[in-house]
Amino acid sequence: MELFELTGFLIHRTDMKLTNYFIKQLKQYEVTPEQFGIISVLDGDRAMAQKDIAEAIDRDQTTVVRMIASLEKKGMVKRLPNSHDKRSHDLYLSDKGMRLKMNLVSAVKEAHDHITRNFCRDELARLHAALHKLYQSVKED
Repeated sequence: MELFELTGFLIHRTDMKLTNYFIKQLKQYEVTPEQFGIISVLDGDRAMAQKDIAEAIDRDQTTVVRMIASLEKKGMVKRLPNSHDKRSHDLYLSDKGMRLKMNLVSAVKEAHDHITRNFCRDELARLHAALHKLYQSVKED
């Protein structure tokens, strides 16, 4: 089988280019694409646990802990003791984090529109469906 016929290679090659593009788009906000994932699932009014964030963005908890610590240091995330379990914390976006989220959502939408500009709506829907199907086939491996 030829290299350019391997689905994994094609996805990896595309992922590297997309990640580099998003890194450049988010640089002015001093946020990585992975940190954007956390910011996008957090809210200023609704608490989330680190475990729930890890599941939501499909990352291991150790990685999420480091990313949250970085966002907390930047003043974007608040960590408050959980009233039911003293060993865990509730995580929220700070006011600064909420303002940043509004700007990031706009910037990410622009970037998304740019990278998908050669797809019609149906093609994009089929691509998403195919990628979800592919993900399900390797999710537990």
